[in-house]
Parts: sequence; C-alpha cells; structure tokens
Amino acid sequence: PIKRLALEYSCPDWLVKMWIAQYGYQQAQENARATVHPLPTYVRRNPMKISEKEFLCDQRMQTTQYGVYAYTGDAVAKNPLYLEGKMSIQDAGSYRVSCWMDAGPGETILDCCAAPGTKTFAMAEAMMDQGHIDSLDLHKHRVRLIQNDCRRLNIHCVHPMVKDATDLSGLGLYDKVLCDVPCSGYGVLSGKPDIKLHMCSSDMDHLIPLQQRILTHAAQHVKSDGMIVYSTCTLNKKENEKQVEQFIRNFPEFELMKMETLFPNDKTDGFFMALMKKHKS
Repeated sequence: PIKRLALEYSCPDWLVKMWIAQYGYQQAQENARATVHPLPTYVRRNPMKISEKEFLCDQRMQTTQYGVYAYTGDAVAKNPLYLEGKMSIQDAGSYRVSCWMDAGPGETILDCCAAPGTKTFAMAEAMMDQGHIDSLDLHKHRVRLIQNDCRRLNIHCVHPMVKDATDLSGLGLYDKVLCDVPCSGYGVLSGKPDIKLHMCSSDMDHLIPLQQRILTHAAQHVKSDGMIVYSTCTLNKKENEKQVEQFIRNFPEFELMKMETLFPNDKTDGFFMALMKKHKS
C-alpha cells in the first residue's frame, strides 16, 4: 500500500511510510491526496479599513468557516481592495495560527520568523494598530516584503527588522511570542509541488535542532504570565509534538495550554500549533 499511495499521489515512499507510522493509514492517505488538490485563494479583510457588509458587495468574495474569505476572481494583487490595503492574501491555516495569538490592542508581540509578514499583519489588524510588534527575519530582502506591506496597509505598530531568531540579544520582554519556525513544509505541498521534487528525509536533521534553538531563545523573551505559540506548516511529529514535549521538559515554567494539528484537505493546508503559557513568577 505504501508504493501504491506514493505512486498515485507522486509522494516519496519514505514520506508516505512516515505518515502511516505517525498518523495511521487513513490519515496518511488523506495527507497524500491533499498534496494534489489546488486550494482556493483566501483573503483576509482589514477591519480597520472596510466593513464586512461593504466587503461582501464584491461578488468575488465568499464567506467561509475559517474566518477568511474565498476569492473567486483572478489577479487578486491587482484588485483595488488589495491595492488600498483593505484585504490581504492569507490561507485558512495560516490565519488560524494568527488567531491563536489572540492579539489585542496595546500588547507587545514578537514574531520571530515573520516574513513575508502575513501573520504579523493579521495580528496588527486584530490589535487595531495599537501596541508594538517586532517582526523579524534573517534576510534583508524578506524584511523588505514586511516593510512594503506596512505601507500598503498603513500600519504603524509593526517594526520590521533583520535579525536571526537564534540570537535575540538586544530585545526585551514581550506579552506574546510567535515562533512560526522553518520546517519541512509537508503540510503545504499542494501549493508548493516543487518541494516534492527535491525533498529528502534528511531535511529534518538540520531543521529540528534549528527549531529547538529558536524556541529556546524565544522563551527568554516572554514576560511572566505571557505566552508562546509554536507553529509549523508540516505534518511530522518530530517537528511538532516532540518539539513541544522537549520544550516543556526544558522550561518547566511554561505550561502547555492547547495543541492542534490541522490536517490538509481540499479547502486548507496542513498546520500544527501549540500554545504555551509562562507561569507568573
């Protein structure tokens, strides 16, 4: 059955085998099937710039159960609503991660691996542009993408900076930290079919220690009674549940509040998220 599944959905044998071992045959089959289904284009409404009533006057918008809208038109980036900062492109799973941050006006937030800034701006809009978000990325050209969206959305609470998430020296303490870490991407293969061509099982060998380092550094910048959301867009327990278990062992001052795997289907990509709260000191 491994060979058959792998052939039918153009997935590597080792990936199908891993999914069966971790999630069972039925879920492995669903995961593989999802890799060949193109997803709808989803957009997020900017509540600071447009009401839902006005937004839905555009016939190309359809409400969904995910809090984002399915966009049925073409060339979304040329739509006046996009150009005027009234909407942004964001997948349903990615939006769910943003919602787990439960960002509110006046909060201080660190987004460790932020580019292109999709989750950063979902949080900034939820905060009504009141508060402070440090939005980091390792690469200057990726940080420029965040700066561009600051201008398009006319948002001032976001502070993009070039910084390595494994060295957060010079930064202070935050109410909330988002660690949306680099990962193997096995949950988003439908949108990035090229990953299938060059991925290999050894990819996670360097990713897992990197994820641990990012989480370890992030933990040192969480205020007492603050929280971390750890998220990936992959389906691999070594990068997901196992990382969270190890983190809680290493940092007993944090408590796991909730954890969820969003499995991919013909409507959404696959994501994993865990929310850890730091005890009051």
